[in-house]
Amino acid sequence: MKNELIESFLIQNGNTVAVNLFKDIDTGTVSIYEVIRVIRGISLFLERHLERLEGSARLLGHSIASLEKDLREAMKELIHVNGAPEKNIKLIIYDLSSGSPKYLMGFIQSSYPTLSQYKCGVPVLTYEAVRHNPNAKVINAGFKEDISRALAEAGAYEALLVNEKQQLTEGSRSNLFFVKQGRLYTAPKADVLVGITRIYVFELCEALGIELREQLIPLAFLQEADGLFLTGTSPKILPIGSVNGRSFDSAGNEAVLRLRHAYDRQINDYIQSHG
Repeated sequence: MKNELIESFLIQNGNTVAVNLFKDIDTGTVSIYEVIRVIRGISLFLERHLERLEGSARLLGHSIASLEKDLREAMKELIHVNGAPEKNIKLIIYDLSSGSPKYLMGFIQSSYPTLSQYKCGVPVLTYEAVRHNPNAKVINAGFKEDISRALAEAGAYEALLVNEKQQLTEGSRSNLFFVKQGRLYTAPKADVLVGITRIYVFELCEALGIELREQLIPLAFLQEADGLFLTGTSPKILPIGSVNGRSFDSAGNEAVLRLRHAYDRQINDYIQSHG
């Protein structure tokens, strides 16, 4: 993690450590993580991130319930000692198999879509890959490196994963939704890592009266879709402008626009209620 860290301080097991003095550690073979966005000094949707961490731990046969209070306090301290930068925090839980899990958290290099990317959509590519445990957010450096190389070569923003049955499941670091005739489609939660933003999209669809279906998405569905979008901590709700060079007017789609604006309001409401 050392190469990812920015800002002045990190927190490791309750101790504040200068980043330039930190010696990287071996997080072992069983470690899980979350990336949490900070806006106006608030760790956005922290409760749900901690719930997902516990869910990931349980899928691996462990629990982090004993750490929850410490993690909340450490998150506040980390934001405070670094002057509340509006960037992402990476939280790693390691030594899960020891029965006494440990944690490490720090600010990391963060990149957010530009206004132009929200207005026009981003280019993506399809990539044949399967997560071995899609519901647990585990560290997989090899997978990340392979995807990053493919994206750099193609000049794409994200990779849409295609499984062995030629079905589109999710993005390499995001969830994926399709729009067809005003209705939304996304892969079943059993086949993806359920992101926090994805959960809010489900709730917002219900509130806005937008029909949403969870179902297997064949690769051929790209020929029928009116638009697509990604969801995630950094991109929020981000329209896709093209897939493998094929253009989509996702940014101008009414359902996508309604969801984007509603999610931005959700963020503002959360920050105001936790400020």
